[in-house]
Amino acid sequence: MRRLRVWTGAALLGVTLSACAADQIVTPDEYTRLTPGMTLVQAQQVVGDQGQPVQALAGQAHRWENADGSFAQGTFLAGRAVDFDQEGLLAEAGSKSKLKKLRKSNRR
Repeated sequence: MRRLRVWTGAALLGVTLSACAADQIVTPDEYTRLTPGMTLVQAQQVVGDQGQPVQALAGQAHRWENADGSFAQGTFLAGRAVDFDQEGLLAEAGSKSKLKKLRKSNRR
């Protein structure tokens, strides 16, 4: 009987972990693999989700948003990503875009 209880607990834990992962469309690891120069299709393959187009001042923007409000967003011009930004995925990065961080590191 004891083995059954342990197995049931493990099964419930597995269900709980799966449910949490299902709510997360884009992970911090996936965000770090998004790079300028990618096409939208390549970015969608990294994330594993189509995401949603969002309004942009120029070009096309695409967003992958998690249930908790954290998101990754890319800006695409002429079919290629020029920048990716995030909020809530990488605590230490804040909402700085990859392009801004790259420019800052190149000034040093």
